[in-house]
Amino acid sequence: MPALRVRPTTPLYLLVALLASAPAWIVKHPPLQDLPFHLATIRVVRSFSDPAYGFADNFVLTFGNTQYVVYYLLGAALSMLVGVVAANVVLVSGYLGGTVLALRSLLRALGRDERLSFLVLPLLVNVMFAFGLLPFLLGIPIMFWALGAAVRHFERPTPRSGVLLGALALTLFYSHVSPFGLFCIGVAAMFPWTRPSRWLVSAAPIAPSALVLLWWATHTAAGKLVSGAATDAAADPRRPIDAAILDAPNWFTNVLRDTSDEVMLVALAIVVVASLGLSLGDPDRAKPVARRYVILPLACIAFYFVLPEGHGYIWLICQRFPILFAMTAIPLVRMPQGARGVLVTAAALAVGTAAIVNTCKHFIRFEREEVGDIDGAIDSMDANKHVCALIYDKGSSIVHNQPFMHFGSYYQVRKGGVVMFTYAGYAHWPFDFRPGKYPPPGGPARQRWEWTPEAVPIGEIFPYYDYVLARGSGFRPPQGTYHVKWRDDHWTVWAKDSP
Repeated sequence: MPALRVRPTTPLYLLVALLASAPAWIVKHPPLQDLPFHLATIRVVRSFSDPAYGFADNFVLTFGNTQYVVYYLLGAALSMLVGVVAANVVLVSGYLGGTVLALRSLLRALGRDERLSFLVLPLLVNVMFAFGLLPFLLGIPIMFWALGAAVRHFERPTPRSGVLLGALALTLFYSHVSPFGLFCIGVAAMFPWTRPSRWLVSAAPIAPSALVLLWWATHTAAGKLVSGAATDAAADPRRPIDAAILDAPNWFTNVLRDTSDEVMLVALAIVVVASLGLSLGDPDRAKPVARRYVILPLACIAFYFVLPEGHGYIWLICQRFPILFAMTAIPLVRMPQGARGVLVTAAALAVGTAAIVNTCKHFIRFEREEVGDIDGAIDSMDANKHVCALIYDKGSSIVHNQPFMHFGSYYQVRKGGVVMFTYAGYAHWPFDFRPGKYPPPGGPARQRWEWTPEAVPIGEIFPYYDYVLARGSGFRPPQGTYHVKWRDDHWTVWAKDSP
């Protein structure tokens, strides 16, 4: 199959993809805000029936209610071979390195120069990556691969190309709805509308995912909520257009507290403009279908200004589209021919490598200077217990996000039990508490529970939780409730007093 043929340049792209994946494995605790959440969810799925973790006593799996499952099912399957943490490293590497390879595949399908895929390197570590929106991010390379498969299938439909396209479309839907929505727009734009004889064979592979989308949007609570984000303009926060324009740079690569990532973004812009300028006068070898591809970056611009910032418990809706615009716009860039193209390629690789090395250096500083002995804190607690994580000191002097917000989930990864904060019970999450097993006060955690540990009353903590894991000095339990069991400069483990 053309999409899978090994070409002489493939080893170079595999090497670049490996380099791009370095932030996933360079440290044990990358400063990605939701990362511990995803690790814990993989652990619940992987070890649900293992009595040592106690998950089956407290939870039920709810895969039928959400389309948010590919990340966790793949992670659980991989964990059987390499363990939960390493499985997640593979998945994060699949986003980082896979985006380079998938974009290369799409570029070739559109008749564009595959070397343009190197331009995505400085964009991979972005604000959504820092927030740890990993299922959403894994959907990006799947989206690019699916779009490339769609272009090839529309050109020369075969049973094999149809099966590949259908599998990628269905996988993309069950990864994340945002990149799946962009994929649908791209398919509609590049569909062979002028050739009615190909309509049926072209549309058939996409029909299963379209039907599943319709069912999910109309018959599940999560689907109805997501649909409401696009249709309910009454209460959702929307920014004026001038404020949205001023805020747009904050949603690209503004991850680090210093200005080094902004420098990389400026360098990338210089390379892009140089590539456009140096390609003037060269013949354009893009396929005609590439003209219609422009609808994707245009849609990203429109969604950024039209969609709300949030809807219900869904966070960061319109803010995801600036980085999607930057990535989807790469096929619109032209690569110069000859020595000028070699020069631009070398510059793109240099900027991309510098951005990756810069990220790794900051991640290493974070691990060495700020994480503290979280492993020692977890070692001090018995397995399969109830743990309340109160993170008063959430922030970092190295990254902009709140990387410690969900570090309590590392306990669940290693030792099972119940951890608060958790999304268990929310409509989009793949597991829920069993009836009667909810922690106090008896239902899904209220929104922003994890952001306001100082507002959690002792009556919601004692006597349900066996341990309180605190970062910072905000927890002051009444006498006779909890005592300090373990402490370092960053973390404190409080154990429940014996009756």
